[in-house]
Amino acid sequence: MTYFKIVTFGCKVNQYESAGMAEALGRQGLVSLPPEAAPDLIVVNTCTVTARADQQARQTIRRLARDYPEAHIWVTGCYAQRAPGEIASLPGVAKVLGNLEKVVLGELLACESARVQVQGVGEQKSFHSQQVSKFPGHTRAWLKIQDGCNHTCAYCIVPTVRGRGRSMPLENVVLSLKRLGDRGFQEVVLTGIDLGQYGQDLTPPTSLARLLQHLAQGHWPFRVRLSSLEPQEITPELMEALSAFPHLCPHFHLPLQSGAPAVLQAMGRPYDPEYFRDMVLELHQRFPTATLGLDVLVGFPGETASDFEATRTLVETLPVAYLHVFPFSPRPGTPAQTLPRLPGREVQRRAQLMRALGQDKKTTFYQKQVGQAGEVLVEGSHPDRPGWLRGISRNYLRVLLPGPAHWQNRRLKVRFLRFEAGMIRGEVITSEDK
Repeated sequence: MTYFKIVTFGCKVNQYESAGMAEALGRQGLVSLPPEAAPDLIVVNTCTVTARADQQARQTIRRLARDYPEAHIWVTGCYAQRAPGEIASLPGVAKVLGNLEKVVLGELLACESARVQVQGVGEQKSFHSQQVSKFPGHTRAWLKIQDGCNHTCAYCIVPTVRGRGRSMPLENVVLSLKRLGDRGFQEVVLTGIDLGQYGQDLTPPTSLARLLQHLAQGHWPFRVRLSSLEPQEITPELMEALSAFPHLCPHFHLPLQSGAPAVLQAMGRPYDPEYFRDMVLELHQRFPTATLGLDVLVGFPGETASDFEATRTLVETLPVAYLHVFPFSPRPGTPAQTLPRLPGREVQRRAQLMRALGQDKKTTFYQKQVGQAGEVLVEGSHPDRPGWLRGISRNYLRVLLPGPAHWQNRRLKVRFLRFEAGMIRGEVITSEDK
């Protein structure tokens, strides 16, 4: 028996690809690692969006090499794509694979060729598909329908390690969704490196809006959530398609990055704070119960104290529910790498202030949900509270509620009672058992 273990860092696209690699290894006869066994093969799927992500990957690889000296460690993902030689020099690493090699992982098991196999992604024009039907440890399914990015943000390494935008053909999206529905999933998250660019590379070109319009004609057994959308890609057509899509989960994650015009321009972000404010307010008007989350990048080179305050003021005035805050991290080969950096202590201070604001926004948003009711997908039993379940609402509230374990993967109507410990405590209004 050959056991494997996959360790994943980073975004939902990486998580989806790890699930695909696990299925590919299973088809080759390998078995996912049970608790009592030691792995024969460890696959580390890396992220490189920040220096911290690189550091976490290196630390994990070194720890795995110490803990499992007999195991073969294969490293893939964006860090491996960016710096394969750096990864290959780490202890215990037997093979380094790029992002494109993930699709043929199973075929590489019997391959004794080069230790480092990393294809260039720069000119890739084809979308590489993985058929994924299982997501161990997760009730919800993901479906990657787009890869790569055509933007040129000054701080971002993603286009370098993912290539240009590529999309899954519409008919393949439909077939993949049907398969996931047949597997009994009650929620599917459509994801991509830049989801809003979906379809622009296809022949004939299409769009995310037209995809949703097409899907709206079907009767799907699950609800649909979208991953992050770039602000400039939320067009009037997409707004209309979102409003008319009956299966939509009202939850939008948007990378603001900065609320200062000069900083946005220096970043290469193609919008201004006024556009962003108007777009968010329109989303809020169309979807008043929606959870809105933002990415905020603090400490970009040249960001003044007044620039930071402009960002904080803008966020304070918007009806957002949470923030993902990132201190600026210079990435090799990006234009921002060579710019003079702000003092690290000041960047961390600004990040702490923004995170505190994010916590205040979350508390305010969750407290407003008390007394409301909504549909909750039960994800499973709470690990520390027997008789209690964890779930997620359509609008992305983390919910704690009492109930039996067999309610897992059911969508229940729940009344939200109170906010505590970062979650909403609820009670079931209707279920098949009542």
